[in-house]
Amino acid sequence: MKSESSRSCTWPRNPLWLAIVLLSASSTALAQDTPHQLDTLQVTAERTSESDRTVDSEELDRRQATDLQDIFADMPDVAVGGGAPAAQKVYVRGLEDTMLNVTVDGATQSGYLFHHQGRLLVEPELLKQVDVVAGAGEATNGPGALGGAIRFVTKDPEDLLRPGQNFGALLKGGYFSNTDGYKASTSLYGRLTDNWSALATLTQTDHGDYQDANGNTQPYTASERFTGFGKLVGHLTDEQRVQLSYERSEDEAYRLHRPHWRPSVRNAPIDQEVIRETVTGNYGFTSSANDWLDLDLTLYHTEASLEHIDGPFGDYIGAMQSHGGDLRNRSQVGDLTLTYGVDYRKDEASLRSPLYGTDREEGSVVGLYLQNHYQLTERLRLSAGARHDWFELDEHLTGNSFSESGWSPNLGLRFDATEQLTLHGGWARAIRGTQVKELFVLDYYRNAEDRKEEVAENVELGATYRHGNLYLAAEVFETRIDDVVGQVAPSTLGNLGELKTRGFNARIGYDWDRLDASLAYSRARPKLDGVPLSDDDMAIGTSIGDTWVANVNFQATNDIDLGWTGRFAERLTDVADGYPEKAGYGVNDIYASWRPLAGDQLTLSLRVNNVFDKQYFDHASYGDAGDIAHGLPDPGRDFRLSATYRF
Repeated sequence: MKSESSRSCTWPRNPLWLAIVLLSASSTALAQDTPHQLDTLQVTAERTSESDRTVDSEELDRRQATDLQDIFADMPDVAVGGGAPAAQKVYVRGLEDTMLNVTVDGATQSGYLFHHQGRLLVEPELLKQVDVVAGAGEATNGPGALGGAIRFVTKDPEDLLRPGQNFGALLKGGYFSNTDGYKASTSLYGRLTDNWSALATLTQTDHGDYQDANGNTQPYTASERFTGFGKLVGHLTDEQRVQLSYERSEDEAYRLHRPHWRPSVRNAPIDQEVIRETVTGNYGFTSSANDWLDLDLTLYHTEASLEHIDGPFGDYIGAMQSHGGDLRNRSQVGDLTLTYGVDYRKDEASLRSPLYGTDREEGSVVGLYLQNHYQLTERLRLSAGARHDWFELDEHLTGNSFSESGWSPNLGLRFDATEQLTLHGGWARAIRGTQVKELFVLDYYRNAEDRKEEVAENVELGATYRHGNLYLAAEVFETRIDDVVGQVAPSTLGNLGELKTRGFNARIGYDWDRLDASLAYSRARPKLDGVPLSDDDMAIGTSIGDTWVANVNFQATNDIDLGWTGRFAERLTDVADGYPEKAGYGVNDIYASWRPLAGDQLTLSLRVNNVFDKQYFDHASYGDAGDIAHGLPDPGRDFRLSATYRF
């Protein structure tokens, strides 16, 4: 294992302090108003560097979220590009989601379907919250989390039931003007007995081809998605809880062979179908008599597939099956909290083609982990942890086998310097061994025989300041991934070199009685051996300009909410040779919601995305690399109307 010392971070020279001064000055006059927590600035306490971000269901409803771009729209350090929904990929600090550990209710979403489109099929309607951990972090983030983790958490029946309610239903319908599309959702939920409850949701979303801001229809960008979801929750005793969930999502369309490129002689449309099916079981035991016993067991099975139907060479079907589990316990010993356990995952990939028959590949990883949090004093909290992972892969194409193992330690601290100021810092290391390849290259890509494991190191330093209703936070970070894996020769995957990212994040927020405002900023510059990442570094990442996100939410009356979100990306001039600069842009969204009946029985919502009809290419979308490799502009103005009725 390589163990070089981390280099110091460099601070960007953007005028963020101007925005801080302006917003702080405006807040001073209203410091006496009633405090009210900002959801968009929520911080997950389990990470000592406080770099986590959380999106809750209220924010998703406010955005009328229908895809990944909507889910992460308020996070400047998370970018989603692609234009068409099928092309959307998630980037955290410039690193693609393939570099992160992504889970849905603890079920790892492993594998890579096809590098010309996104791999995550997630229905926002089902989500209770989304947690994002940027950078290698704690041992509980799972194996191979080089760039961090994304955790999608679905709703429970209790999240929808009103106090004292035993059964309920939620009906939701929406219309999208840009795509002449609609979304319909029905949820039934209730208590079967005093100890058992259940939830069932069906969602159908249908979008036509979208229009860009210049009025041009982007052909073959339509999509039709259906999702079925069920969850059963039981409290066996006061100490024991079980949960079983099932989800199936289907996405069908006649779309381009490479959905993130525009049509061309080498990018013709074909019928495609993407399916994800996940079964998850969870058992929890929290002892009321012993602080050392808080047990949680998660078992899961996921199947994901992509089918190209009637293509130029016939039908191609790529499929990935993953199953695994995580057994962990949490013990409280005085001021020391210990979380320890074992996790396991096995991936089985296959590609069936008319030319080569069926190609297969199998990989697995087993990990042991321990994470400690220790409240040393009233003001100082320390954390330390490590995991040891064993990776194995059998490459059927060549008959070669790969095996790597190693430690992933971490250290962190949180120091309350004053009642208002908290300082935090951390260092973490993560390894990732050889894993199952992208499905649609199983029949001809091979791993170099001297391929080594990837090793990431992440260092963060930051501060958080709270005074009354004012919130300020900033952090600098440096991430280095040694021996990052990519294409080293035609049809060969191996170690490319060193990937280094340095950056800076900052956030400010203030909350009045009925109005809250926030401003967030992110800068990340990923470079591979000193060269900025490009849009062709697929499965690794891309370069994105400095990004700002501003939010204002206003409760006009007890029944009417109004708001505005602006996302602004600065022009990116530091690009790889042969690639054009990425133009800056600013996109503004507004929303309004009205509850005309008592309580939350009926909610009518209006949202206008890209209200000024800005023509732009998201920096996370594929740009311009020639007549063939050319991405799609993002959608123009979109009026979204929805109605939600609760029984």
